[in-house]
Amino acid sequence: MSRVSALEHESEFGVHDWKREELFELGELMISSGLKEKLPLVVAIFFKGQRIFQKGIEGSSADNDLWVQRKLNTVELTGHSSLALREKVDSLNLQESELGFRTSDLAVCGGGFPIFNKDGLVGVLIVSGLPHLDDHDLIVNSLREFLKGRK
Repeated sequence: MSRVSALEHESEFGVHDWKREELFELGELMISSGLKEKLPLVVAIFFKGQRIFQKGIEGSSADNDLWVQRKLNTVELTGHSSLALREKVDSLNLQESELGFRTSDLAVCGGGFPIFNKDGLVGVLIVSGLPHLDDHDLIVNSLREFLKGRK
């Protein structure tokens, strides 16, 4: 079974009139999933340029905070999920060093996900601490659960 692309995940969620309170609730949902499974992760949410939520579960570390920043940088630079950049690099059979920009401040892996409203990119959801596809999937599954019946 082939995996749905990161860009298809982005299209699945489209635009939503996000409110801070909803994002707090979504952040708690992601943390709750991590706690239930005893996953050593960090969840961070940025909204309109401001970090509005961040929690780290036991087993996460300051290293995860560095990855949060790298994943944020990636989504803000590309306007797409950090996994979409990984998929692009893989599809072109490139090395990260061949991208044409410095990647040491970026995350060419899953775990950063854009959220959009009618005006465009309005925020970024981030999970760090799991294998990168699992970081991405935790965000996608949480968004599905959260937005069910809300759109």
